[in-house]
Amino acid sequence: MLAKAGMGIGALAFLDLNRNRLKSDDPIVLGKTHHPAKAKAVISLFMHGGPSQVDTFDPKPQLSQYAGKTLPPSFANLNLEFTKANEAILLPSQRNFRRCGESGIEMSDLFEHLPSVADELAVIRSCYHTEFNHAPALYLTHSGSSQMGRPSLGAWTTYGLGSESEELPGYVVMRDGPLKSGPVTYGNGFLPAVHSATELRNVGTPILYLDPPASLRDSNQRRVLDFSQSLNKRFQQSYKHDNALESRIAAYELAYRMQSTAPEAVDLSQETQQTKSLYGLDQDETRSFGTQCLNARRLVERGVRFVQLYHGGGGDGWDTHGENDAKHLRNGKQIDKPIAGLITDLKARGLLDSTLVIWGGEFGRTPTSEGSAGRDHNPYGYTVWMAGGGIRGGTVYGATDEFGFRAVEDRVQVRDLHATILHLLGLDHARLTYYFQGLEQRLTQIDGDSRVIREVIS
Repeated sequence: MLAKAGMGIGALAFLDLNRNRLKSDDPIVLGKTHHPAKAKAVISLFMHGGPSQVDTFDPKPQLSQYAGKTLPPSFANLNLEFTKANEAILLPSQRNFRRCGESGIEMSDLFEHLPSVADELAVIRSCYHTEFNHAPALYLTHSGSSQMGRPSLGAWTTYGLGSESEELPGYVVMRDGPLKSGPVTYGNGFLPAVHSATELRNVGTPILYLDPPASLRDSNQRRVLDFSQSLNKRFQQSYKHDNALESRIAAYELAYRMQSTAPEAVDLSQETQQTKSLYGLDQDETRSFGTQCLNARRLVERGVRFVQLYHGGGGDGWDTHGENDAKHLRNGKQIDKPIAGLITDLKARGLLDSTLVIWGGEFGRTPTSEGSAGRDHNPYGYTVWMAGGGIRGGTVYGATDEFGFRAVEDRVQVRDLHATILHLLGLDHARLTYYFQGLEQRLTQIDGDSRVIREVIS
């Protein structure tokens, strides 16, 4: 399926595959949003393993006051991964917190550079869910369900909006190591395969198999592709409802166009030394994630709709069952300058207003110790922040209890985050649906209510 001018592949797939289920005036079918969008692209900075909220953005002085003591009886039913309730000893943070920017947002000294963009952030301290194992928590934070196989937020985004570029994919993933739940975490699920993620590698050729064999270069490749596509389309006439075949036809065309555009999009030699330094490419500790962040800016600049970055895939990452403070110091150093550089660069180029930046993990960590110096998984109260793309910067929303264990004020469930992100992109989460297994499926599920967090929207 060829992409028409002005309409991305995702919108075309939606139009062709769902025409019989939607009213002709539906804004998605018309290639429009449900309401005016504040953002047109997303960069998701995912801290794989779960960063500790009480060591980053949610200071809890009472942890020092009650250090070494067990939690009060009201915290008895903890339901943790590795820590028993009667062994949960309060572990104070070794980090120092200070107020940053004109807004006075509190950040720990893990971050040297992020305070310079504090007034761009909306810090949500009251996120929560119920999954304390990595795999179901990863599925939930990406797809709104703790079961594998559902479409990820990135896939839903391109399904609803398509891509602004006809030469680049709408959804791109970069990671620094394996995920505990595998690539299905960021998959397209039951959505057409055209909404699957294209993965860029950190080493070697960023995208595999872009260079055609010598015998198929120049006009030969175009002729071979045209012939094979004509056969595919002829075969498709007998299988008009075969999403996989339709998506494969679209993927062949996109892959052909990417051969000329993708190498340029990730060619960092075009960037100045000053820009590379801003992202930390001149330092060993920050080069890897800095490269991801700089590539993310280049991709959204060229019309890619959703860019998903992962940090912490190598080793334990942010999964600090032991040596919590030492590992947070290492991780903080690796991400601090690249993320501050990304936000600074987006703003300088006039892209921050239209690009939503999200930071967080699959859960947080306990304010109690695991062993002598570790922290267990904690999905009951943790921190996520957002910036740009219609976000009210310099905002702190919600709160956890006095020890940082559970969200207690203005609680934000994962699907509330998803509803808010879609809203900023101009999409109504309740109307962005796909018919599958007899139901109009959606990212925020069909059971229960999800709300847009309007308090963090400008």
